[in-house]
Amino acid sequence: MDADVEPDADVEPDVDLESDADRWEARHRAAYGCGAWERACRQGGLMTAWFREQDPLLGAPASRRSAASGPGARVKWPWGSGPHTLGLLLWQAARAAGSLVDEVLLADVLRHCDPASAPAATGPMPDAARDGGIGVGAADAVAGARQVLLAHLTPDRPRAVSAGERSAATVGYRVREILATPDWEAGDWPAVIAQARQAMRRADDLRERGAWRPGAEERSLYGRLALDREPADGTGTPEDRFPDWLVRATHLAGLADVLSTAAAALPDGEGGAPAPSAQVLAATARACAGLRPGSEEVRFLWAAEPRPPRDPAAWESAHVPDALRDRTEETRDLVRSLSAFLWVLACA
Repeated sequence: MDADVEPDADVEPDVDLESDADRWEARHRAAYGCGAWERACRQGGLMTAWFREQDPLLGAPASRRSAASGPGARVKWPWGSGPHTLGLLLWQAARAAGSLVDEVLLADVLRHCDPASAPAATGPMPDAARDGGIGVGAADAVAGARQVLLAHLTPDRPRAVSAGERSAATVGYRVREILATPDWEAGDWPAVIAQARQAMRRADDLRERGAWRPGAEERSLYGRLALDREPADGTGTPEDRFPDWLVRATHLAGLADVLSTAAAALPDGEGGAPAPSAQVLAATARACAGLRPGSEEVRFLWAAEPRPPRDPAAWESAHVPDALRDRTEETRDLVRSLSAFLWVLACA
């Protein structure tokens, strides 16, 4: 009888573990539209790319890559599968904690980065990594990933907002921070803002010289788009309140589609090229669209709270990096400039 009972005792935990893993994967797909391994590779790849671009020797961070090196200049990654190994470390830490990859503390990931052994020997490995033949887990790759993590832990991290709440030093926070920090190629959002302002100056110059005459559709843009209207602040019951940044960022990200649609509806300019006004709208739309990933991530985190936080401002400080706030304010100022630009067209 004991022999008959023993297999059942072994099977049940496997079923539970598989069910937990499935639920964990489902949470990632609901949050990010991809599985945990894909998300870990994406975040690990961005963290590695930032590290690589800080210094030609892959050492201490520098201010910004020299322009003389060119936009395509890269130093060969000396640890082979280092980026994928960092993704594996993120995956393992999230799986051990039962949390989303983005919500894992960087310090917890570092504890999974044992330089004395490969990740495959210290934890599970996703099938996609094992079957993909990408060679993650070599000891030198683990050492390289550890250097990357230490570089990301070096910048001043925001303090915990209050007792019992998690520190802001999570994987997701850090990636949101570097994507809004203009000291590397993927964070160069000021260039997008500058392109939009340049398009406005060019359009103003053409109009003032008489080389471009705005039509009726262009003169009506100010009234139709009403860009000077501020978004609702979500005041009311605690359930209706949102952090101020989230309200502003969501509004600006939503303007991307509005402006793109308005640009596409305008008549073409000379030679079939987009009219100057359409170029201004499209450039501003690109700047607004840059806020979409961060705002969607933070909105998901807010919605995932078991109950509305008592202090939305404190919650915001733990989830929104200062660099992302700066990017949002610069984008907001750009939209104000666009509103003034359209008002001048309306008066033309």
